[in-house]
Order: sequence, then structure tokens, then C-alpha cells
Amino acid sequence: MRHARRRGQFLAALSMTALSMTALLMATLASATPRDARVVAEVDGVALTRPVLDVFLASARMHDPAVEPLQVLENLVDIHLMGEWYRQNHAAGAEPARVGYNRATRVDRDTAALIRVAYRDELAAALTASGWASPLDALQGELNLDRKALRPILSADSGLRQTLNPAQRRAARAWVVAEYRFPAAGPRQLTLADLYDAQNIALKTRFHNLDTLAMANAADDWVRRAFVLDWFERRSPLEEEERAWVRQLVLDRLDQRALIRTLGLSDDPHDDNTRLREVADGISDKEIRRYYQLHRDHFRRVEKVRAARLYLPTQALADEARARLDGGASLPELAEAYADQEGVVYRKPAWLERGDGEDAWLVGFAFTLQQGAVSPPARVPGQARWVILRVDRRQEGFQAADSEAVRYQASRVLARERLQERLRTGLARRHASAGVRFHAEAL
Repeated sequence: MRHARRRGQFLAALSMTALSMTALLMATLASATPRDARVVAEVDGVALTRPVLDVFLASARMHDPAVEPLQVLENLVDIHLMGEWYRQNHAAGAEPARVGYNRATRVDRDTAALIRVAYRDELAAALTASGWASPLDALQGELNLDRKALRPILSADSGLRQTLNPAQRRAARAWVVAEYRFPAAGPRQLTLADLYDAQNIALKTRFHNLDTLAMANAADDWVRRAFVLDWFERRSPLEEEERAWVRQLVLDRLDQRALIRTLGLSDDPHDDNTRLREVADGISDKEIRRYYQLHRDHFRRVEKVRAARLYLPTQALADEARARLDGGASLPELAEAYADQEGVVYRKPAWLERGDGEDAWLVGFAFTLQQGAVSPPARVPGQARWVILRVDRRQEGFQAADSEAVRYQASRVLARERLQERLRTGLARRHASAGVRFHAEAL
């Protein structure tokens, strides 16, 4: 009897435990599902919603109509984390832009561009509802751009370049270029200082040159952009938290690009990629040799080609010859046809080799042609004659493993791989630290 009672107590306890575990599991599952069905991701416990994603998705689909929402969402989270990375570790020593637009202007321009794409129809409807044909209908009167009065404010200071001295800046702050007013909003003013600061170096130069047409165009652009940003802040269907996400992600994208440059991973050919060069200089000869052995085909080069040449005295005759070649004629046939014309010279197929100093330009030209190809007419440097080549044989080899060209190319490939690995590792750590969660069911 006692044994049966204990067994009943055990089964009851087991049943209660099972119920507790079921409740715990249901609670866990409930916590894994966002309360708001619009939440597509959480970063540092902050919800990112589908309407925010849709703003960036619309822009992404302008470039790739087939891009998936999840791909854009993952990119946005990466961009956000990389932006935070830059601001935490690298932004303090960064210099402000001296040639391009300043940071605040870039954020405004990029935000307005996003909103124009994502809410094109809504913006058009807002204009129609206001009875306007253009955001410029918000202007109250003509632009104040008197060239003579602007001269002392914008004349370049002899000791400064593309900036305003303190006295000029005070005058620019007091100078109202335009007054404008958007629907259900108070009057606003655009000062010369605001307009000047929002320009890149090229437009600032035109301001200093008192180009009032450039100033007028810049003012019009300002008002058009201000209309979009005003609509975004006051009348868009986005909640305040969602607008904050849009603004933050625009800023993150600027800082993500800055991080890429700082880490030495920029693809901009105009960047002085100091970091990549430093890492490349540290790549050992052993690593270079190993890379060369594994990727020898990357270092192929033309050693010599066998080519026939036809020299012609005029551009017109050279063009005629090329047309006849396209019609099936051969160089020997053309040489015979033009034999009675002065300056026509035919050279039978002969080898042109790397290092031939006398005809270096011709060798380089011939090396660009594939086997069996006929070149367009090319003028011989320093001479009033043209040449057409036909390559019938082409011999390739490999750059020497210890050549400077191999070291340069291989070291930079290896350095970039090393830097990319650092980026991947750092980004993975930030994903884990931010507790990133994606909610695919909301996509």
C-alpha cells in the first residue's frame, strides 16, 4: 500500500515536472517569436522592423530587382555593426572631409535619396494634395543672390582656401538666401552659411567666384531635399523608432565605408591604401613563393608573337585596307594590290620578342593581339605612316618567381586576404556581442 502511494506521488511529481517543462518550452518559444509581427531582426535588443527594411530594399532593387529581403537585411545588420566598430575604434582620429560633402550633408543627401525611391508615390501625392507642381512652390519670393552685395562675403581670403573667415561667416549667417514654408509647418529660412557649408569643394569654388547660377541651383536642390526630409520626419508612415533606424543606418553606411578604408580594404584606385601596403610589405618571401606555386597561371605573360606587318602611307589607305581585310583579303594580297603606291611596305611574318628595344612599341602592340587576329590601323609613333599587323603565332611563358612584379601582385593579394580575415573575425565577434537575431517569419 505504502509502495503504491509512493509510486502515485512520484507519477504526480513527474506529471507536474512535465507540465512545468512544457510551460517553460512554450515560454521560450514565445520569447523567440517577436511580439510585433513587423520585427525582422533585433540588434542589441533593439527591434528593426519590416518598414525600415522596405526603405532599403526599394533602393537595393533599383540595382538588382531580384535581391531577396533577407540578403538586404543581413547586409544592413553588418553595416550597422561595422559602423559601430568604426565609431568606437577609429572615428576619433579621422579628419573631416575637405573635398567632398561634410558628414551632415552626406547623411541628408543619402536619406533624401532613399526616401525618394521608397516613397515616390506618397511624395507625389503630398505635392498634389498641397496643390504644388514642385517642392520649389514652397519658396516665399525670389532668391536673395545679389552678386555685388555677396562679393565681400564670398571673396576668397588671401590666406585661406575655399572657406570663410570669421567675419565672412558671421555675415553669411545673417544673409537669408531663401524663405520657404511646407504644408502645416512654420516659415523657414535658408542662410548663405547653411547653403555654403552644404557644398563640396567644386561648388564652394563657384560660390567664391560669385557664380549666382550655381548658387541658385544649389538653393533649389536644398529646398527639394528639405521637402523630402520634412515629409519623412512629419508625414511618413514610419514610427519615430523606425525613422531613427533609417537615419542610423544611413550614418552606419558612411562609417562602414570609412572602416573599410581604415582596414585597408578599399577598392578605390584613388585611395592611398597605406594599411594594405604595410601588410603587403610584411608578407614573407616564403609566402610569396607558395602563392606563386599555387597560382602560377596568374602570372602568365606573352613572350613572343609571330606577326606580319603592312605599312601604309595614309590614314585613308589604312582604313581602306582594314575594310578589305574584314572582307576576306589577306595582307600579302593587299601588299600586291598597293605595290605601286609610294610608302607601302610589307614585312613577312617574323618573331617579335619581349625586350626588343628598337620596336618596343610595336612589340607591346602586337602582344595585345590574340593568335589569328588582325589589328586595327595604328599610327607609327613619330612617323606619318600607319601599320596593320596579323598575328599567326603566339608563345606564352611565366613571370619569374622572384621578379618584382610577382612580389607586388602576390603580396597584395595575400595582404588583402589577411585583412579580409580580420574583418570577418571582428564582425563575427560583434554579431555575438550584439545578440543579433533574425526573424525570417516576418519577411
